[in-house]
Amino acid sequence: MLLAQALGNLVENALKYAPAQGVIAIHARRSSPLSIELVVADNGPGVPDQEKKKVVERFYRGDASRGTPGVGLGLSLVSAVAQLHGGSLVLGDNLPGLRAVLSIDAHAIAVAKQA
Repeated sequence: MLLAQALGNLVENALKYAPAQGVIAIHARRSSPLSIELVVADNGPGVPDQEKKKVVERFYRGDASRGTPGVGLGLSLVSAVAQLHGGSLVLGDNLPGLRAVLSIDAHAIAVAKQA
């Protein structure tokens, strides 16, 4: 359930910031035998490099997002879910836009399913 919520948050952000006729790409792949990557990329304004570490903090709202709905919890939740599953959230440039890569440990998913 948490992984579905995390992916939903990434897609919701892409929908919020991509232009009206924008492009949103969603990819899933096994990056190694023990790791899975979920990638959501858009062609919106992106996030400036100096803000990439801040946007995963709870309640942080960058200048570009102040006029949009939300309270600044979406990416912090995604980051927390990634860490819970032995992974990480990496935000990069999509040129233009944002490329969010949620990496998770495949073993952690298997253990969570058994619980």
